[in-house]
Amino acid sequence: MTTNSFVAVVTQGTRNPKRITQRGIERARVRHRRSSPQTKKIRIKSLYIHPVKSCAPVELDRALLTKTGFLYDRCCAFAVKDKTKDGAGTEWHFISQRTKPSMCLIKTELWLPRQESNMQDPLVQARGCIVLTFPNPDTPNWIAQIETFFHTRGRSTTPRTSFIVPLQPTPAQMADFKMDLQTFGIHYRQASGLDMGSVPSVGAALPKLKKFLGIKEQHGLTLMRCTADTLTRTDKNLAPLEYIGSPAVHGYTDQQPIHINSLSSVHEVSTLLPPENQPLNALRFRANIWVTGAPAYQEETWKRYCILPKHHSTQPRANVAPRLSVVCRTSRCPIPNIDPSKGTFDTDNAPANKKKGRPQPSATLVEHRTVENGNRAALGYLGMHCVPEDLSFKEAETQGKGLYVEVGDEIEVFERGVHLYGSTGNDY
Repeated sequence: MTTNSFVAVVTQGTRNPKRITQRGIERARVRHRRSSPQTKKIRIKSLYIHPVKSCAPVELDRALLTKTGFLYDRCCAFAVKDKTKDGAGTEWHFISQRTKPSMCLIKTELWLPRQESNMQDPLVQARGCIVLTFPNPDTPNWIAQIETFFHTRGRSTTPRTSFIVPLQPTPAQMADFKMDLQTFGIHYRQASGLDMGSVPSVGAALPKLKKFLGIKEQHGLTLMRCTADTLTRTDKNLAPLEYIGSPAVHGYTDQQPIHINSLSSVHEVSTLLPPENQPLNALRFRANIWVTGAPAYQEETWKRYCILPKHHSTQPRANVAPRLSVVCRTSRCPIPNIDPSKGTFDTDNAPANKKKGRPQPSATLVEHRTVENGNRAALGYLGMHCVPEDLSFKEAETQGKGLYVEVGDEIEVFERGVHLYGSTGNDY
């Protein structure tokens, strides 16, 4: 098998997308921005997935709902190898914007095969690829400056490095690249995944990425890929089995398969911020589903809802209204304090007697959005965690079509109640 498809795509200038398009795969992205109808109905305004945990998101017109959430959401994660706490050995653990805020500047593209794609192409066999692009940390030479100017027509544009990650390596590709499963830590739990560092394109880019992220030379860095055999069963805030059918599982999300949030709620929080921190960018909260049409914080009363397919969909999808159980509020961490356009932590203006301002929006969320005490480590609450219900998948399967969710679909809430983080058991 040829490995030319996975030779490093490391450039000083800007990656030319035609090089990938010619391979018979196309970029998954928003193609037509549509405004939701001005009605009182709750509708999906936008959809996002984050193929690599803590990196920039991909906005989509439609997303395929699976048992683990939207397809390819948080399917990869970067991990570093460091000494264990006792210093006796080494271990892998994931990294995120909490300690590496510049990860939000790693742009992500998702490229998927077309129906007419050549199945002999290794990228098509891998069901597409993720393209990651980040600012080149090295001082550009005159050739790099010319390349950058040629592609961007701007002298001040920062040169960037791009590389390809095969989306779902075949067994032959895994053997060819000697890819093995590796265990690594995500917060309190042990996860595992396919170590993608041996893929030539990934391995060639990792030294530059280490330098960009400020990772010490003696520490290892790799990219982990979740597989069907390395999914994690949810062990907190459990949805009733009578609704979801089988225990919830997820890839590299922190806890649950789906995160939904309301733009009305973000706008309300924005009004509470100091003037220097307004307006609040909703993308700081990294939700999968963004809705409009509901009053601020009303989503916190939802227990179960369904997504009604719009009638004018132009692409095949199952004629099924997916049902989801809402299990808990989203307890916030420090990541919303990071400006996704700069990769730096935000604060408000420091008072005269202090050297530093308070982190924002966390300080405001703690003050105004500590609406429960279920998670004492929470920096306020905003958004809700959800679990898809199995019956929806069974109905879609009988139709032989995918269970897609699209921008413009309507949300219908059919059960409401009270939420308290951690109030359910930790095992079925």
